[in-house]
Amino acid sequence: MIRNLENKDRDVIERILIDTENFNSDEIEIAMELIDFYLKDEKQNDYEIFVDDNEGVINGYVCIGPRPLTEGTFDLYWIAVNPNVQSKGIGSKLINHIEEHLKGRSARLVLIETSGKPTYEKERRFYEKNLYNKFVEIEHFYKEGDSLVVYGKYLR
Repeated sequence: MIRNLENKDRDVIERILIDTENFNSDEIEIAMELIDFYLKDEKQNDYEIFVDDNEGVINGYVCIGPRPLTEGTFDLYWIAVNPNVQSKGIGSKLINHIEEHLKGRSARLVLIETSGKPTYEKERRFYEKNLYNKFVEIEHFYKEGDSLVVYGKYLR
């Protein structure tokens, strides 16, 4: 079942982010800041966070939000799946959920920004498998040798 993130899920999500071994400490800190912001302010509308809950076991999460100064464009900020259950369709299920959710909000475009590092190849293939197109790559964006790769998908 996919449902909204709850306070009780916070530590599990942090553990998933650490266990993937793909995020550095700064990235994990930022991900947790978004989670805390979401959990502390019920009236905020910058982020929506969903978890895959399999009978009380959280297998992954996804964080989305409207892109500032746009109409109908949303960012997929974070997606992470417990490495013990990766490649079992959980990430795709989370992606499909947010796409259907966003279609109900008249969204037209989802953007994903990721790294061009070789260690992110699996993630880039995952986005492509879920029919996201590579829109642009900006070389040496994050630091020397680490590109920004932007994927997108039109929902209509």
